[in-house]
Amino acid sequence: MILGLGLEMEEALSKDIIFIRKYVLSSWERCINSGLLPEDMPRLIEVSDQELDDLINHNQSLIDTAQVFIKKIKSTIPCKKSIIILCNKECVIFYKQGHVPELEELGMDAGYIVSEENIGTNSLGTSIVTNVPTAVFGNQHFLDVYKKWAGFAAPIHGLNNEILGAMGIYLPLEYASYNILEMLNLSVKGIENQMRLISKNKELETLSQQLSEFNSDVVNTASMLSHEIRNSLSTISAYVQLLQLERILDPSRAEKILAEVTHVNKLLSDFKTLTKPNPFNFMRHSLNLLVKKTVDIMTPKANMGEIDIRLKLPNDHIYANVDKDSIQQAFVNLIENAIQAMEKGGTLTIRLSKKEKSKMALIEFEDTGVGIEEENMKHIFNLFFTTKKSGSGIGLVLCKNTIKHHNGNIGVKSKVGSGTTFYVELPYVD
Repeated sequence: MILGLGLEMEEALSKDIIFIRKYVLSSWERCINSGLLPEDMPRLIEVSDQELDDLINHNQSLIDTAQVFIKKIKSTIPCKKSIIILCNKECVIFYKQGHVPELEELGMDAGYIVSEENIGTNSLGTSIVTNVPTAVFGNQHFLDVYKKWAGFAAPIHGLNNEILGAMGIYLPLEYASYNILEMLNLSVKGIENQMRLISKNKELETLSQQLSEFNSDVVNTASMLSHEIRNSLSTISAYVQLLQLERILDPSRAEKILAEVTHVNKLLSDFKTLTKPNPFNFMRHSLNLLVKKTVDIMTPKANMGEIDIRLKLPNDHIYANVDKDSIQQAFVNLIENAIQAMEKGGTLTIRLSKKEKSKMALIEFEDTGVGIEEENMKHIFNLFFTTKKSGSGIGLVLCKNTIKHHNGNIGVKSKVGSGTTFYVELPYVD
């Protein structure tokens, strides 16, 4: 009986077809061993409505992902008398696209179990057993009632290459072609890739949520500690001033203690800004005026260090949509850095210009300080990195974050012994 299989399409013999036929022959043997006869009617075993609903809910993501590919297949197949099916690894159909009453009467409908032991050799059941894309043409079906049909199916795999189920197509034999199997297999590969992307995106969303919650806990803890430390510093500062008034503490020592208290308060303030930044309020502002106002604020401090600030602004104003306070604070930090780099005095040149090609405003802060060692250049914007005795390593990180939120860039050029230039680029507007 097995040797007498009426296998069609002799002209299409290829390695792939021979490969598929081998699995069809093996399937016939399994059907015989399960007690089926070619003249038998299929064993139509159906799951309950509740089980079917549960299956649909469990596989909803797969159904949704497959829709695009199913629509493409339906538009490509010329025969309207065709159905596209999705089943799970137990061969239970949980989705069907198309309506062909003759096939539905043969168990090709939602809720039916299309395993080989129930309906004989068929593309869906056989592809799940063999774990390979399968085509079953006419007489290749074990049961006679299916022999005017052709079926194509490809197994669907999960993230760990386990079989989730299969996707299949059934249509009249006269419309059958191995090209349909190739198209179906490519569609299944597309579904698998899309499912992997969805799964990875869900993993990333979960990790992002966990990280956000962790960061929130860290920020809240840091904020609480910062508040407690500030309270303690206020108490220390008050007692130092009291001891100073009562002449118990030497004035010079009191000033050193108060200076350190001020430094720690500044560090805590910067850290709070870093962990809980204020919302940005973007408005159109003149960069000329912002730079000039910042220089006016910092000039007294520069004069104390015998530093000459030279301001070079264009005649025409350059405008940008910025948060005035945060940008001004970034400029203050950069000027502060320059002043600290010139302990013996020097010159700070601040230039504002336009880069017409990139539509960016360029603000440069060029000092004549000691410069930055080459090995330190790559760490310059790292949190808590500093080479200064009284530095916090937060100021430049705040600058970078602020500029980034303005869709700008910040960078540095330096040469030991010659000075350093920090440059900021911000998108300008008319």
